[in-house]
Amino acid sequence: MRWYVYVARCADGTLYCGIARDVAERIAAHDAGTGARYTRGRGPLRVVLVRRCRDKGRALRLEYSFKQLTRSQKEAFVAEPARLEALARTAYRTLAAVVLVVALGALGRDASANGRPPATSSITFRQGHESDVAVGLTFGLLVSHDSGGTWEWICENAIGYGGPYDPDYAFSPSGALFASTFDGLKVMRDSCTFETTSSGTGFIATDLLGPDHTLYVAASQQADPGHGVPGDFNIYRSTDDGKTFPTKGQPPGLVSWWQSLAIAPSDPQRLYLSGYRFVETTPGAGTRKEQLLFRSDNGGESWTALSIADLDPQPMQNSLLDIAGISKTDPDHVYLRIEAEDDQTSESIYRSTDQGAHWTKILHTTVPIPAFLVRESGDLIAGTQALGTQISHDDGMTWTPLVGAPHMNCLVENAAHELWACTQNFGSPTVPSDDAGVMKTTDLVSWTKVLRYQDLRDPVTCAAGTIQRDTCATLWCGVCQQLGCTPPASYGCESDAPPPPPAKGGCCDGSPGGPGALALGLAVGTLLLRPRRRVVA
Repeated sequence: MRWYVYVARCADGTLYCGIARDVAERIAAHDAGTGARYTRGRGPLRVVLVRRCRDKGRALRLEYSFKQLTRSQKEAFVAEPARLEALARTAYRTLAAVVLVVALGALGRDASANGRPPATSSITFRQGHESDVAVGLTFGLLVSHDSGGTWEWICENAIGYGGPYDPDYAFSPSGALFASTFDGLKVMRDSCTFETTSSGTGFIATDLLGPDHTLYVAASQQADPGHGVPGDFNIYRSTDDGKTFPTKGQPPGLVSWWQSLAIAPSDPQRLYLSGYRFVETTPGAGTRKEQLLFRSDNGGESWTALSIADLDPQPMQNSLLDIAGISKTDPDHVYLRIEAEDDQTSESIYRSTDQGAHWTKILHTTVPIPAFLVRESGDLIAGTQALGTQISHDDGMTWTPLVGAPHMNCLVENAAHELWACTQNFGSPTVPSDDAGVMKTTDLVSWTKVLRYQDLRDPVTCAAGTIQRDTCATLWCGVCQQLGCTPPASYGCESDAPPPPPAKGGCCDGSPGGPGALALGLAVGTLLLRPRRRVVA
């Protein structure tokens, strides 16, 4: 069960560190006065750092290590979140080692890091020019302009995010690449620099392009009056490639988070939106999560609330609702994924054929279903990492195992009817390696390796003065060494012994040696962790 360590700034400017399985819910409890004793009367709280850990024990160790730091040391971590990754890896050591990480923070300040094993999280094609592909990673972004023949890397710093977070990307016909971040919607138009759009600097939960090239952005910014930050849960719309967002609107009622937004391929005016809010049960008794589901028939100008009474069981406290897909030919035909249906790991897929008025369960698994695709043909594909992939030719009435499919984390179909999947480049103790981070197929029988981290060569080349040149390029030698790739001689990388096999741990494991984690500041890692080349938890 995943746990999170979070650091929040109270209204009086002090910092509070805690652990939770649902950070948003815990912050709501603090603000309601039912959280920790320290935070009572100090709200509202604003989260400034979040880090995912594989289990509660690791989260507790990291929380303890952070709480041992001085106020100035804690503020240093807030100012440069990448330092938290080094702290996580030294959480099992003495306080002296932790202080040393802070003291040497400048050496590791530019490390691209978030504490997760290298993995592929998303695949986005440029509309109308699908030889241009953007692949989201747990360690940044890869871009190809030749259908995956070659790839170039952009680090998280250049995009404008960090930590255990995966932006949503949208790739417009003009070549503009949009990314959702904590500080607003960012856009890259020159292949080098991500800049903030006019939609504002509040947190963006998701963004996507419709079939008519209209760009939609869902904001999820909690209000923070103490720091002059207004709340913003509007759905913004742009028809000029993200230059302006003259239209915005919000479904009625309170909102805590927008989880997903989807546009019908056959009707660009039909939108489906899911999210949740926290509501107080009884005074002083805490809060509960209330799921939200909406439909818009006019491009987001107005919204109709949809019932989830047909869901069985009803969503629990940890559950999430995702718009999993929409029929390519019928905007009324929509699919919903229920994450953590049992409050743990099981998931289900529901189908509605009447605009979301009623729902029928068509699939249930005991593990997450991160890859779900509604094909142009009408076939449904549901992919998992651990239990294989299934296909349905009758709209979910029956399912057949897809023999030989890779272990999927995402699945998309392009205009040429190729299926591209996020796959396991290195694998883990529970998921075998596919020896590729992206694979594709046209017949669902043979899968071609499109991207292998070991074959990467270059970061994106940009001019001096850009973050991509001044920060990302300087990290490439260390990142490439951990991935097992070979940088061009022009980078002047020091030759070193081959890295050990990929570490199999999660975010809080102490495994600095191989591709298992790009989380550690490279210089700090060399100084502190050299005697401990590989630790598997």
